[in-house]
Amino acid sequence: MVLLTSSTVATFLIPVITCQHGVRNIERDFRSLDSMQADYEHMTYDTNKEQSILDPETGELSTLNQGNFAYLQLLSEPNPASICSTIAIYKKMFEGGSTIQDRLFMYPQEWDLITPTDPVVSQALSSLREASVQYKFWLLPIDMHLVIQQGYSLTDSKLLRLGEIQFMAYDSVLYLRTPGLLLDAQELDKMILTRPLPMKYEPTRQESYRNAAWIGMPLRAHNEAKIPPVYLISVNSMRNRVEARTHVPNVALRGFGDLAAGPNFVKVTGKDPAYVFFDWDEDGRIQQENNTYYDRWRQESANVCGGLDLSLY
Repeated sequence: MVLLTSSTVATFLIPVITCQHGVRNIERDFRSLDSMQADYEHMTYDTNKEQSILDPETGELSTLNQGNFAYLQLLSEPNPASICSTIAIYKKMFEGGSTIQDRLFMYPQEWDLITPTDPVVSQALSSLREASVQYKFWLLPIDMHLVIQQGYSLTDSKLLRLGEIQFMAYDSVLYLRTPGLLLDAQELDKMILTRPLPMKYEPTRQESYRNAAWIGMPLRAHNEAKIPPVYLISVNSMRNRVEARTHVPNVALRGFGDLAAGPNFVKVTGKDPAYVFFDWDEDGRIQQENNTYYDRWRQESANVCGGLDLSLY
C-alpha cells in the first residue's frame, strides 16, 4: 500500500469527494445496526445470485469475491481504551488466520507531533506504534489542519472524509467501530468475501446499485460526528473527480447482517457475532450494562497495552 502525502491529499478537497447514494438514495440517521433491522425487513431482492454461492455439500457460504480488500479502524481522539481495543483486534486477526491481509488504523497526524500529557494516553500510543510492526497493520496519519483552519471540530466522520482518498488502492475497505471485540476472524471475513460487493457503480452490474447485502448510506461528515458501526467504503477515480461509495450491511439478512453486531444482539441462531462493537454511556465511557462481552474485552485490551487500567476510559 502507498500512503499519499498530505500535499497530495490537500488537492482532493472535501467537496470534491462525492458519495453516491444508489438507486434508493437511502438517508437515515446514524443509529445502531441492531435498531436498523426493522427498517429493512420489508425490502425484497432477487436472491438467486446469493443462493448460487452456497456450498451444495455443507450449506456454508463459499468465497466469492477476489480483490484487494482491507479492514479499517479509526479515531479522531486518542482514547486509550479504543486504541488498545484496536491493537487487540488486529492482533487476533493476525493470529487468527484472516484472509484479509491489510489492516488500517487512521488517526490525526497531530498525534505524532504532540506529546500527550496523560501518561495513559502516551503509553497507549507507544503500544500502538510497536503493535503495528509486530502485528503488521498500517498506521495512516491524516493531516487535519484544513478542518481545524475552517473552524470545524475533529470528528471520526471528518477524519474519514479527508482520509478516504487513501483507499483508492483497494476494491473495498470495511470500517469497524472501535472499541469492540473480535471473536472469529475467519467468520468476519465473510462480510467481505461471500456476498457481491457494490464497489464501483456500473449500470450493467445490478449488485453495484441494487445489492441484497449492502444498502447505500452517504457519509454526512459535516452533520454527523459518528460513522455507522459497520461501514463499507469504495473509492474510485471517475474522470475528473473521485467517487466514494458507502454502504451499511443489510441486518435483516440472517447469516450475514449479524456477523457484526452490538453486545445486546439477540442470538436467534445461538451463535455469537464474529465482531461485537460497543456503545458509550452518558459519561462517554464504554457501556457495561447488558454487555456480556465487556470483561473479556477489557482483559484482552489491557493485555496488549502492558496491563493499563482502562476502566476510566
